[in-house]
Amino acid sequence: MKKPRARNLLSAFCLLASLFTIACVNSDIIGIIGEEVMLPCPCDSKMDPDQLYLYWQIHETVVDTFIKGNTSRSHQNIAYHNRTRLFVRENKTCSLLLSQLSVKDENRYECHYGRQEMHMLRVDVSLLVAANYTSPVLQAPGEQTRGRYTCTATGGFPAATIHWLLDNQSTPWNPETPQIVLNESTGRYSVTSTLAANISQYSTLTCIVENKRLQVNLSQALNSHSTQDTPQNHTVIPVAHTSLLLRYYLTVLLLVWSVLA
Repeated sequence: MKKPRARNLLSAFCLLASLFTIACVNSDIIGIIGEEVMLPCPCDSKMDPDQLYLYWQIHETVVDTFIKGNTSRSHQNIAYHNRTRLFVRENKTCSLLLSQLSVKDENRYECHYGRQEMHMLRVDVSLLVAANYTSPVLQAPGEQTRGRYTCTATGGFPAATIHWLLDNQSTPWNPETPQIVLNESTGRYSVTSTLAANISQYSTLTCIVENKRLQVNLSQALNSHSTQDTPQNHTVIPVAHTSLLLRYYLTVLLLVWSVLA
């Protein structure tokens, strides 16, 4: 019961703040890299679009504008060309749709709106960006159960945390310092964790890649007995023995044929 009350108090504070032209900071909005995200700014639905002044900006950087009935992009920063859309007339909202998200779009955005430029209300929206990682790849130290195990995940944002479990419990070994590599061209991370361990037979080692921002965990498990690919685990028949067996079965078949004839 306390949480809904807290939200009501926050909404009331935002309303009072807007009356005094004070910025009201909304909850963080999370957008996925490469996709689009809506930055909310619920302006007065009764406001006539032909009398509305609307400015979306980051400090002095212009993201998009709508001035007295028309979208105006003459001062729009080049980084936002063909990536923004306002819904003033369609939905009577001052919200901004931002597409083709990249890491550089993570920022606090300011929505200024009003009937007069000198008396505008303001809403701040914090945008956080994120990206899912690929399924982790867990590698064992060859045919041995003792050695260095590595867990790698790529293509995510922000930098992930990798956890290790042995039979669904914390491992008795501490992993090495993780290797975190940033791809400058994409702005995404590759993360590798290495664990020096001695795994008993039939135990299960699991690595978990945690993206805290998206609250997504990806895991990969490895059974220790599956890493032991030794000759003892297979039935090996030498070629010479195989030829003897073929002769034996052929002789038996000939005897059976002679009896039936």
